[in-house]
Amino acid sequence: MKTKFNKAMIAAALAASAMMVAPQAAFAQATLIVDIDQIARESVAAKSGQAQIEAKYGARIKTVRTNFDTALKGWNDQVAAAKPIIKPNTPLPPATEKALGDARQSLQEAQAQVEELQRELNAVTQYVQQQIVEKLIPIAERIRKDRKGDTVVPRNGLLAFDSANDITALALQQLNATMTAVLIAPPEQPAANAGTPPAGTPAKPQPQSR
Repeated sequence: MKTKFNKAMIAAALAASAMMVAPQAAFAQATLIVDIDQIARESVAAKSGQAQIEAKYGARIKTVRTNFDTALKGWNDQVAAAKPIIKPNTPLPPATEKALGDARQSLQEAQAQVEELQRELNAVTQYVQQQIVEKLIPIAERIRKDRKGDTVVPRNGLLAFDSANDITALALQQLNATMTAVLIAPPEQPAANAGTPPAGTPAKPQPQSR
């Protein structure tokens, strides 16, 4: 117990002496700020991703949007047509019921297409941003060391900060110099053990030597 106490006292003394010798060094480091959203919009790599997404998905986006607008209008038209003949405790005419059912189904199918496309676009956008952030992290670390900063934090969510600690412009410049393009889909991986027959495949009989 005594040995542990002495070690703790020595460690505390060393820490205290270090702060007394160089108090400015202990407190001079600043928190640096980087606007990741701005970099995700304005970097050359981000614009490369946006151009690829537009080229691949632009026509599909327009088609899905048109289909949804058409289905929504068809539903609204059928509802408007049915309103004058809707009466309490009275079933709708079969033709009206069918028209409403068809319009509802078309709208649901169009909505499903919108949701499917949105999920795909979200995944693509996330992959693009992931590539940019992976390149941005070592850049931010180099800047932090050069500026002798303490940490680098995203600007999003901060209520106030010193603009002198904003390294976004410098980080963007260095990122553009090292990364000009991204992929919008992970590269296809080669099939593992392409030359190995599947499990359970009987081995070919070997010729017997005479």
